[in-house]
Amino acid sequence: MPEKLLEIQNISKHFPGVDALRGVSFDIHRNTVHCIVGENGAGKSTLIKILTGAERRSSGSILLRGREYNPRSTREAMNFGMSVLFQELNVVNQLTVEQNLVLGKEKVRLGFFRRDPQVVARMYEVLRSLDPSIPLGKRVAELSVAQKQVIEIAKAIASESELIIMDEPTAALSEEEVNRLFTIIKELKRQNVTVVYISHRLREIFEIGDAVTVLRDGQMIGTRQVSELGSGGEVGSTAELIKMMLGKVVAERYVAGGGGQGAPVLELRKVSNAKLREVSFSLAKGEILGCYGLIGSGKTEIARAIYGLDQKQGEVLVAGSPAALASPREAIRQGIALVPEERRSEGLFTRLAIRENIPLMNIRSISRWGIFSARREKSLARSYIQKVRIVARDENHPVEKLSGGNQQKVVLSKCINADSRILLMDEPTRGIDVGAKEEIHNLIRELARGGTSVIVFSSELPEVLNLCDRILLLYEGRIRDVVRNGPEVDSERIMHIVTGAKEA
Repeated sequence: MPEKLLEIQNISKHFPGVDALRGVSFDIHRNTVHCIVGENGAGKSTLIKILTGAERRSSGSILLRGREYNPRSTREAMNFGMSVLFQELNVVNQLTVEQNLVLGKEKVRLGFFRRDPQVVARMYEVLRSLDPSIPLGKRVAELSVAQKQVIEIAKAIASESELIIMDEPTAALSEEEVNRLFTIIKELKRQNVTVVYISHRLREIFEIGDAVTVLRDGQMIGTRQVSELGSGGEVGSTAELIKMMLGKVVAERYVAGGGGQGAPVLELRKVSNAKLREVSFSLAKGEILGCYGLIGSGKTEIARAIYGLDQKQGEVLVAGSPAALASPREAIRQGIALVPEERRSEGLFTRLAIRENIPLMNIRSISRWGIFSARREKSLARSYIQKVRIVARDENHPVEKLSGGNQQKVVLSKCINADSRILLMDEPTRGIDVGAKEEIHNLIRELARGGTSVIVFSSELPEVLNLCDRILLLYEGRIRDVVRNGPEVDSERIMHIVTGAKEA
């Protein structure tokens, strides 16, 4: 076996109310592709941030080449020979390929930025070896996602990175681009570069991986050699990985509701766009419908298409009548509201108070004869603070100073106040503690019992099993199956479908 490059020893990371990592230990060997898998919330992103200096560990130690490794910034991590390719690539679209390659590599002499000719030559040489078809003079904005990744990889190799971390690198790639990336990864191994590869797509692990580590709920479940697991071509070869990822997942709190009967309040018929492929389903009054899939599956894109944020083809019906839903304004008029995945940047004005946020989607609720009423605004905020149990000093409490769970309750209050009969909830409990999560779940159940129809878009299997009456299973922009929730639901089969290990 190759020698150890990185030794992760008993790493833990504590955030207020959350243990993101607990005693994680495993080794990464030189010139291998070491894969890391786990459900959303397993701790993968936190571990990456610790390795790259974006977060400081709470306890434990890391050895790089046998020596203590404790980077205080991403730049310091790069100086140690470690680079990362995040899903959001760090290229500057307005610059050319050449300008991106040398960005940050300039030297200052006599007050002027100068390029090191040797560094520049090395960059060009590496880029040509990876993909000679990429022209140096082209603006990066005109390149594909895969070509942008090549630029990032070229910069990492030219900077003499020994270890490159790739975080869900194929989420936005076509099949042809994925194959090209795999060829590049194999070339990296030949150039003595070690790759840490994070992915939800288990088939990819078997194609390029040498070893795979499974994380679950912030803990390291185990590391396996991929060759010992099989070829990945059959369901049996992924079964052990899926069991390690899931543990025992049951619908402990699910109680069948009264929804799901009667005429649909919402229908999608063969809705497609750049990400979605002929998505069709219906939603009944009072139903909690789950939309479950992993990163890149198309969950958020379905929510955005319904809410009028993204263009789409196909047909959408609201209460049996065709609805264009070409903008959020039109969706709100049809009684549809969205609790977005990024609540701080997309769902709230964080510098404003609770009372100023709640009426934003329905200004008429705080006006009389078209005139704003401070008294109504105050009364409205107080009623929602009590109704959804927002923990705050009073209605003047700034939203930015609330906990994540209470911020989510403010977003939910804003949507309820918009008189919505259909509620889209994208990752409704991401980044909030266990107690607040259960409160949000109970609020969703109360809304459904009151006749509101809810779609929960989630990458957490326990969440959809505990909440939803039916569950749409998504993989690569398609609905692969629809599962009716209940005691006999097969969580392992669900995971096989959403990871692409098998078709429905």
